Amino acid sequence: MKRQYFPTTTTFTLLWLAAILAPIVTLPPISGDENDQYTKCGVLFNCGSLTGIDYPFSAQDRPEECGHPGLKLACENNTATILINNLKYRVLELDQKAQILKIARSDLSQNPCTEELKNTTLDWGLFEYASSYMNLTFLYGCPSLGVMVPYQFDCPVKGIAERSGYVELGVGAPLSGFCHVSFVVPVSYPSLVNFTDLVQLEELVAKGFEVRYKVDSGACRECRNSRGRCGWDVTGKRFACFCSDQSAAESKTCAATVVGAAGSYSSRAPTATVAPSASGTYALMFNRVINFICLRKMAVYYNIRLRITLTNTKIYVGHVN
Repeated sequence: MKRQYFPTTTTFTLLWLAAILAPIVTLPPISGDENDQYTKCGVLFNCGSLTGIDYPFSAQDRPEECGHPGLKLACENNTATILINNLKYRVLELDQKAQILKIARSDLSQNPCTEELKNTTLDWGLFEYASSYMNLTFLYGCPSLGVMVPYQFDCPVKGIAERSGYVELGVGAPLSGFCHVSFVVPVSYPSLVNFTDLVQLEELVAKGFEVRYKVDSGACRECRNSRGRCGWDVTGKRFACFCSDQSAAESKTCAATVVGAAGSYSSRAPTATVAPSASGTYALMFNRVINFICLRKMAVYYNIRLRITLTNTKIYVGHVN
């Protein structure tokens, strides 16, 4: 049998009808122009005195793909907060250029009575102290000394009869052996000047201390220089560069080429090769099957003997001699 293509009126009619009836499946556009992460990570975090905050921080309007998992901000009563090792801190200042946070424990912002009887422990893989500091030891459930001391307070502790509490400079406090609970809080060393009573102690703790977050800023700089937006690969647990015309750059930069020290761009427009998705491939094959069925049905209707061959790329229509 010899496959032939014939320009008969009937054949053209069949092909025309098939072209009209077959595309019942609408293929999704194969395009990378719309990028959800790129758009969402363009939203900046603003809360109180903190404005214009972006990577490496995520927040309510900045999903987890927009920042390091250990640097998630929240806004409560117009005050920015951050969780570090399950302890909440108020973010007093944030210098993104120097990568320095000034934080203070939220539970000790008003008075030394707290239910969070935990040491102030940082995630040392992500943070380090940025300036000189000194630890204060808070002691709870202590017996009364019978004399007034500068840093004494009264706080009930669940399950403990003794209510007296004390604060001592440094760690390894002499009174710790007589008290039920103790924990350490760092404070800025310069703030210790004129520290004499409990009122100043509360102010001292409220002023917080500085930490530096250890995130590679160079990778983000390269991404921004290529007109990308910095983010986080949640699955791969690593830095990601989101581009306007593709889901994420395989490298740290987008398709635009950076030239010159000033960070200017080449005139070549960014390009991206986007492969069809699995759903698009299946829909395309289904479309071809519908074409195949329509042609067969019409051949029977017109009583025409056709040889119709369906391949991965084409539908061949030939007359059978």
